[in-house]
Amino acid sequence: MKQRRTLALLTAACLAAFTFISCSKSDKKDDEPGGPKEEAGKIPGLGTAAGTPQGTALVLPAGITFSGEPIKGAVCDTAYEVGSGGLVEVCVAFVNNNTTDVTFTLPAGLIVISDNAEYQHGFLIQTATVLLKAKKTTRVGANFYCVNSSRLPSARTVTYKVGPVSNSTLLRELCELLKNKRTARKEYADFDQYLMAANSIQMMIWSITDGEGLDRSTLNETLGRIPNR
Repeated sequence: MKQRRTLALLTAACLAAFTFISCSKSDKKDDEPGGPKEEAGKIPGLGTAAGTPQGTALVLPAGITFSGEPIKGAVCDTAYEVGSGGLVEVCVAFVNNNTTDVTFTLPAGLIVISDNAEYQHGFLIQTATVLLKAKKTTRVGANFYCVNSSRLPSARTVTYKVGPVSNSTLLRELCELLKNKRTARKEYADFDQYLMAANSIQMMIWSITDGEGLDRSTLNETLGRIPNR
């Protein structure tokens, strides 16, 4: 079922991208006061731009480590899922070495980096909270949006590493605009409604990473299609 949902998301998002990214561009100039100092489509490591994604390193809470298992592009054998999107799905295991439970928040803007250059990196659009039980390993299925539209979606044979929390001003602005929107699957009673919201978010991300940006009217119209919490 999850694979069918992901395929539906991939197909719809790609179709939307071809008609959307090509005709949308930002109306903010780099030399305007307060304007972004980066250019859509030319952010290192994203889209087709060279380099690696830039940002600040993810800091784990005291006593929390990664298990050391490869982080694979696969659906976890657990019901514990966070994030939204689905073009990039990874299974990551956290170890809580503490004697008490720890609630850990994955920050919006977190990037997971594919070890295979043919596959997409993933981007977390909203914060996601994970409860890590004391003295246990917790496997989490994390869903991300794609930031390289020309690459392949995640696959079981591909491994990932946890990258930085993006410092892209354009992507950070988008995260801020979406922070009070319904983005998670569990926030929708109907899957089709979730799919429409996820596709809208993916289009906005691709307009930044692979396109020429978004004009404000298109941005506001797209945001308006995503329900508030």
